[in-house]
Amino acid sequence: MAFVTDLEHELGLVQHRVDGLVDRLKLSWDTLTQQLEPEKLQAIVGLLQRAHDQAQYTIAHGDLPPGQVPVPWELAHGLSFLHLGAAKPLPQTVDELPTRVLKDGSLLGCRKWELLDPLWSEALISWIENLHKHATFGATPALVTIDDEVLLDLAGDWGTGYFQANSAAQRVADLIRQEKPDFTVHLGDVYYSGNSTEEGNDLTDWPLGQQGTFSLNSNHEMYSGAHAYFSEVGSLFPGQRGTSYFALVNSHWLIVGLDSAYYSDPMGLYMDGNLGPEQQQWLKTLVSTQGQGKKIMLLSHHQGLDITGQNPTPLYQQVYAALGNRAPDYWYWGHLHNGICYAPKADMNGMNGRCIGHGAIPYGDASELDGAPGVLWSETQLAGDPNYPLRVRNGYVRVRLQGDTITEAFVGENGVISWPLA
Repeated sequence: MAFVTDLEHELGLVQHRVDGLVDRLKLSWDTLTQQLEPEKLQAIVGLLQRAHDQAQYTIAHGDLPPGQVPVPWELAHGLSFLHLGAAKPLPQTVDELPTRVLKDGSLLGCRKWELLDPLWSEALISWIENLHKHATFGATPALVTIDDEVLLDLAGDWGTGYFQANSAAQRVADLIRQEKPDFTVHLGDVYYSGNSTEEGNDLTDWPLGQQGTFSLNSNHEMYSGAHAYFSEVGSLFPGQRGTSYFALVNSHWLIVGLDSAYYSDPMGLYMDGNLGPEQQQWLKTLVSTQGQGKKIMLLSHHQGLDITGQNPTPLYQQVYAALGNRAPDYWYWGHLHNGICYAPKADMNGMNGRCIGHGAIPYGDASELDGAPGVLWSETQLAGDPNYPLRVRNGYVRVRLQGDTITEAFVGENGVISWPLA
């Protein structure tokens, strides 16, 4: 009986927070309608309608509408919360919609962090409030000389905070601390919208490297205009010199951390990576002065390949050009909530792509990766989480450089190496 009481209390708190978000959303929307020209306002209404229709279709058919570019799920509840048109409210509780796994591993449900979690409206509110209010883009990137033998621990999409007992975020952080790596890098995303409260609460426990630690910008940080992100970079990540991109270099490797979010399209909710002109020029100069004869490792929030590893993204094309018409040797990205190791791409100079967006967000077994020719491995082992029975293991990647040799390990939240397989 106590369990039921506690659960009812928790659900009541969530509903109270949702009610508060709806009130904030309406106020933000009223302000926006007075600021924007009618054409742009109508475009936003169109996005909200598409997101709502996408959710309804996916609930009914178990997959996204065919032939349509997906709309960010952060927009899904906007139409009904704002009472625009005759939108039928979407499910908001587990009773209304039991969780299911989509083919890309996303969890379609209403629990925290699932696609229809009503609290994603925090991201929608921040996006509306900061559509034209972005922090100043830093222009003093760090260039750090590192040892020829070095250990780096990397994780993406880790910024959920310790939202439940023994959360994946905490387990991943504890494992990284135990390893005492030389450097740690967070590949971006502090949820829901990278605002000052979330950056302060969720990112302060990020495990520090013995010699340095870095954090990349992302679409969720951009929802709040990246104001809180750049503030945190200044205080928690001083090695970045107030800038969202950086480079590490030794005798054999050039490691480049990129900001793929700042110049992304706001009307696409920053979902597609874009470097912008300053960063592209910086990358060209960096490679010509520091990268000759060295292997190149790239770190970014947005992906260089689609989820199956078959097709390059526009971000890949930008990187390829900036590197002097060559692909990086290794590229680690987040954004997609999966752990995936791609086969070397012969048509991309043997590039080794790695998706490591499985730092903390709950996700499931992505069926579309089964048998995909470009995929060497993806995480499929259940985490044994009673709150998310369909969740597979979260984790991080351990990268050891010894001269020009690289050794990788995808480490699960339980400390077991998931890949390479023993």
